[in-house]
Amino acid sequence: MKTTQNKIKIMAAAVVFLGMSAGLQSFATKGHFSSKAKSTAKRADISNVKNKNISFGFNRAAITADYYAELAKVATLMQQNNAAVKLSGHADNVGGYVYNWKLSEARAQAVKDYLIGKGIDSSRVAATGFGDTKPIASNKTQTGRLKNRRVEIKFAQ
Repeated sequence: MKTTQNKIKIMAAAVVFLGMSAGLQSFATKGHFSSKAKSTAKRADISNVKNKNISFGFNRAAITADYYAELAKVATLMQQNNAAVKLSGHADNVGGYVYNWKLSEARAQAVKDYLIGKGIDSSRVAATGFGDTKPIASNKTQTGRLKNRRVEIKFAQ
């Protein structure tokens, strides 16, 4: 039984990885990882938002109003600098492996949709889910799990 579960996890990860690779390949070929983006962006402004995480409620992928102002800053910087971003969605370890992958993807997609709604071209936003594979805090506490339910925003360089 455990071997079957491991095989399912490996197959799910492979499917996600292949989809991720294709998306990042397309993103990179459009020039969003060039030095042009690095040289034109206002580094001081970007550094103020680039390490921000958007947190989510348990089993939720909807952005709360608490993060609208921060995301509006990201959209403004992207517009002013013709910058691109990589969004990494994450989940805590509550729930099944495949479910957490889908939830983390939905969280990243929610942030992408918000930025598109602010006028950012979809080709400048890469959204990827990582499930519960990259925690930043312990999943043994409620506070730690909250920190792990997030989308990280990184400006492409």
